[in-house]
Amino acid sequence: MMSEENAAISRSSSGGSGRTVLPKKCFQDPVHGPIELHPLLVKIIDTPQFQRLRNIKQLGATYFVYPGASHNRFEHCIGTCHLAGELARHLQAQHPELIDDKDILCVEIAGLCHDLGHGPYSHVFDNKFLPQVCPNTNWKHEEGSCAMLDHLMEQNNLKDALEAAGLTRFSEPRDFQFIKEMIAGPLNPENKDWPYEGRTKTKGFLYEIVSNDVNKVDVDKWDYFARDYYHLGIKNSFDHKRFMHFLKVLQVGENTHICQRDKEYWNLLEMFHVRSSLHRRACKHRVRSAIDAMMCDALVLADQHIKISGKDGSMLSISESIYDMVAYEKLTDNIFYQILYSTDEHADMNKARDILNRILCRNLYKYVGTKKLLSSKDRSKNSSMHSKIPAEIAELDVDKELRKEDIVINDFYIDYCMGAKNPCDHYWFYSKDEPNTPRRINKDEISDMFPKTFQDWGIQVFCKEPTKFKKVKQCFQQWCQSEGNANQESGSDLDEA
Repeated sequence: MMSEENAAISRSSSGGSGRTVLPKKCFQDPVHGPIELHPLLVKIIDTPQFQRLRNIKQLGATYFVYPGASHNRFEHCIGTCHLAGELARHLQAQHPELIDDKDILCVEIAGLCHDLGHGPYSHVFDNKFLPQVCPNTNWKHEEGSCAMLDHLMEQNNLKDALEAAGLTRFSEPRDFQFIKEMIAGPLNPENKDWPYEGRTKTKGFLYEIVSNDVNKVDVDKWDYFARDYYHLGIKNSFDHKRFMHFLKVLQVGENTHICQRDKEYWNLLEMFHVRSSLHRRACKHRVRSAIDAMMCDALVLADQHIKISGKDGSMLSISESIYDMVAYEKLTDNIFYQILYSTDEHADMNKARDILNRILCRNLYKYVGTKKLLSSKDRSKNSSMHSKIPAEIAELDVDKELRKEDIVINDFYIDYCMGAKNPCDHYWFYSKDEPNTPRRINKDEISDMFPKTFQDWGIQVFCKEPTKFKKVKQCFQQWCQSEGNANQESGSDLDEA
């Protein structure tokens, strides 16, 4: 029998009336102001699996650089959920025949749960740590988000709440499939006709709201732009409210897409500029990069020595936990102090603790310099292609005192989400005179002041031991000259990192 609370959720979802209907809950957000959420969303938030996100920093080690960057994945997910609902309702008001209330709730759940799978220190975990300890895995946090969502639903007995809200999680998987596809992409990408199972082509535009693989414009970015810049203390020049105001759905061939008014071209381009600026000033900040490298080294050393209890009482390493959500839900930024305060006297753990103590004492890996790569012929942005560089630099030491292990190479890659291409070339616009006709806009119609490329990449070089800094710097400069391009920025021994 359905509980009174779940019956109230059902009436909340269907628009029914009655004194027991649960009201939407209001969250006061520093970025978006008061946010009202559906009772089912609140039930998801009030679970240990979602509350876990309170202990994962949104910007990871950037908190060691910008003291205000203390915000977490928890509030970002709530903000993304809010914007997803706002955009979905905006489109519903314009196209009630295309989107119903159940679609909106699915979109909100996807926005709320899209980052459930993030590990300690966010992208350090899946982009740096896992490739070193599990080189044959392609696991990404989106996969973890879908697995954690399954785990959350099962562990908290939300079956009745889902069905009360009209979502067929257990009786028929279409809606839940739709939610997962919005988080992690199509389950059948090889199907070129239509790779999605949750919704048909008619509702294909819904897949562009939370995580947009078509043109990279989505509410996930809108929230983290506003939230990250707010906490960093930097002005955000992208106006997502104005941008949302002009969005509409148009038929483009056999598919439907979210389209923008042509006069918003510059606001769209500014969105991508804001993203690149955030990466340059915060995510790729050289001190952040140094601490990321140190965090990764400590995690690698501790991987097989920290054990986490998983399903059926199994004890798993840090890296093994990604396939066991019982263990993975216990893995947060707190791993820093779990390693630091461990009493395990194994040599690897002693080294890991030394590295973490260095972070706390600000004795960081020292920044040697950056070498800008001029074209794709120089190096791939894939870090695996850079694995030989430390050895190449160390070999230039005439005294043979340097080892490749003394040197850290970090990829410095920034783009507008589409490599060298202008992302606006992949967006559909409409005009005031032809509001129902989608079209592309050629940059030549807009301005002659566009850059020749929309990407910037290079490598950042760090020295692990301060006593070897001058030698590493000298060898790095020689290496740059031997590569035929001395286009570089160098650090000094007075630099913080």
